[in-house]
Amino acid sequence: MNNGLRYYLAAYNFVAFIFWVLYLAVFVVNGFDIAGWPIILLNIAQGLAVLEILHAVLKWVKSPIGSTIAQIGSRLLVVALIDRDILRDLAAERALSYDPGTVMYIGILIVSLAWSITEIIRYSFYFLALFKKQPSALLWMRYTFFIALYPLGVTGEWFIFLAPIVAAGFIFNLYTAFVIFLFVAYAYYFPVLYKYMWKQRKLKLQ
Repeated sequence: MNNGLRYYLAAYNFVAFIFWVLYLAVFVVNGFDIAGWPIILLNIAQGLAVLEILHAVLKWVKSPIGSTIAQIGSRLLVVALIDRDILRDLAAERALSYDPGTVMYIGILIVSLAWSITEIIRYSFYFLALFKKQPSALLWMRYTFFIALYPLGVTGEWFIFLAPIVAAGFIFNLYTAFVIFLFVAYAYYFPVLYKYMWKQRKLKLQ
């Protein structure tokens, strides 16, 4: 890897790390309410991940292209659903705070914690790895925390996918059909990604 590419990837990972740290911090300080600055920071933090598809396609990193597209695409869809919910409430001049216990609130809470912890560890790990500095504790966290955080994140995503269906009273419509399609896609891609991470864990933590 030439120095130009190394410094670019280092800058990318550092900026992504900072935005995930900011999102988690502001989300917590905001009382676990995503309205306002938290949703702006989440859109930026997750939006930056689109570049990872390009990185994989150009073979600047060794990530599998298919699973990278699937993971980032699903997350962007989740963020889009949250954005839609917030914009709808703004248009209706309703309060933006979600009541604890609602399907959407639970989903937002779960993905916020699972995504943030995962990405803070991942981006800091990649940043240091570019300079051949991999603290053993961070290496262990990178290839261990996913065991709980990946399934937890997927659970939160599905709370958000299902929230509009629950609110509508389980009426079969175009969105419901789309969610069924998503379920099939998740049923295929999640095991692929999860197995890939287990293989990486065995390789890295020998």
